[in-house]
Amino acid sequence: MPKLKSSKAYDQFEQVILRSHNLVSLHAFLDEKFGAADYALDFSDLLRAAVVLSVAAMDAYYTDVFAERLVPFLKKNGANRRLAKLLESAGLDAKVALELLPMKRPYRRIRKLIESHLERHVTQRLEVVDKLFLAYGVGNLCRRAEANLGRKRLCSGITKLVERRHCIAHEGDLNHHGNLISLDPTWVRNRLKDVQRFVGECDLILRKELA
Repeated sequence: MPKLKSSKAYDQFEQVILRSHNLVSLHAFLDEKFGAADYALDFSDLLRAAVVLSVAAMDAYYTDVFAERLVPFLKKNGANRRLAKLLESAGLDAKVALELLPMKRPYRRIRKLIESHLERHVTQRLEVVDKLFLAYGVGNLCRRAEANLGRKRLCSGITKLVERRHCIAHEGDLNHHGNLISLDPTWVRNRLKDVQRFVGECDLILRKELA
C-alpha cells in the first residue's frame, strides 16, 4: 500500500510544534548558562510560552484539517445529516445555497463559510474534537488515537496540558495567593511529545478513513 501523504494542516502543525520544542530547548540553555549565576533571572516563561503555542498548534490543526477535508468529502459523499446541520450553522441556509448555484466555484465559498465558522469553534477540548469529526462519520477519533498509540492516559495528559494553558493565558499562571506556579521542564517536554504523537496519529486515522 502506498504511503498516505500527510495533510497540509498537519505539516503546518509540525512547524508550530517545533517552535514549542525550541522554546523548551532555549529555556534549558539559558537556565544552565545564566540561571545559577543570577537567581533573579527566571526563564520559566519560555516554558509557559511553549505550552500556549503547543495547544494553539493542536487547536489550529483540528479546525484546519476539518476545512481541508470538507470539499473532497462533499464531492465524494454529499452532506449527511450532521454535516448538513454544521453547514447550516455556518450560514449555508437555503438562500445562500441558491446563490451558490450560478457560481463557478461554489465549493470554495462553502469552505470559506466553514473556515469562518470554525475560527469561533475552539477545539482544545478533546470531546469537542470527537464531536466535530462525527460530521465525517469518524467516531471516537481521540480515543482511537490514544488506543493505537498504546497510551491509556494519553488523552488525560493532553487535557492537563490544555488546563495549564488556560491557567497561563487567563491567570498569568498565578495561584490563589498571587504566586507563580512552578513548571517542570521535563513535564512540558513530555507533554509536547505527547501532543505531537497524538495529533500525528489523528491525522493518520483521518487520512485512512477520508481517503
